[in-house]
Amino acid sequence: MWGKKDKQCDPDDPDDAEQGSYWDHVIIDPQTKLIVSLVVGRRNADTVVQVFTDFYDRTGGHLPELIATDGYAVYEPVILDTYGLWLEELELTAEELEEFRQDGMPEFYFPVEITYARILKEKAGGRVVKVTSEVVLGSQEQAEKTLAESEQSQKINTSFVERWFGTQRQFNGRKKRKAYTFSKELSFHEAATWLLVVWYNFGWCVRTLRQKVQEDPPRYHERTPAMAAGLADHAWAMRELLAYPLYPPKDPPQRSNPRTYKEVLERLEGVVAAEAPA
Repeated sequence: MWGKKDKQCDPDDPDDAEQGSYWDHVIIDPQTKLIVSLVVGRRNADTVVQVFTDFYDRTGGHLPELIATDGYAVYEPVILDTYGLWLEELELTAEELEEFRQDGMPEFYFPVEITYARILKEKAGGRVVKVTSEVVLGSQEQAEKTLAESEQSQKINTSFVERWFGTQRQFNGRKKRKAYTFSKELSFHEAATWLLVVWYNFGWCVRTLRQKVQEDPPRYHERTPAMAAGLADHAWAMRELLAYPLYPPKDPPQRSNPRTYKEVLERLEGVVAAEAPA
């Protein structure tokens, strides 16, 4: 937050466009601790659309077995829109389309491989007094099976993202609470955020990712999230990160254009009932 508080910003004033609060919207892989997608933006539905579109593009449409978020209501329609398919999008012939409909196939299909759950926190007096979880898409049995096969966690939670936020505040003074090191310009804020993301992925050895290579005396092979994900073979130093040459391709790949949240709801009308936040 800088410049002005949110309640004092005028959405119709161009001078207030980059003032107020901006949030990191993060999607992290709990197995490797890799930050896969991050978007710095307002805490609104359109930013959620951007981060899930980016994640879908980076992972090539891979279907995650379990998605866990907080109780923000906009996640459900965005996840439905990101991974769901309409019958018309399956490129079926007229005969196949008619056969599917006769078999009772729904007009909108959401992959059964995905389970989406959210964590709800109840607060009283500024403190969390109760935490519950609920499966929104998929089934409770499917979620329990995924967790039983997981080596990272046995319950639905968002602790991996929360741990990342703590690590980020440790290394980025701009994110510390009640400090004078807050950002004064959005461009510098985003640059510092992305520098830390790249260094965290490629240069920071996460203790829980280390592999024991010797029992007595105990010795470990330290790994970064990028090493655990197979993207690097060593921990990069900051000098190596800053000196790495970047050569943009002549014909950059065409990324899909994220829809707005309003367009997402219009597209899913009749599939999910949700209201855009004020």
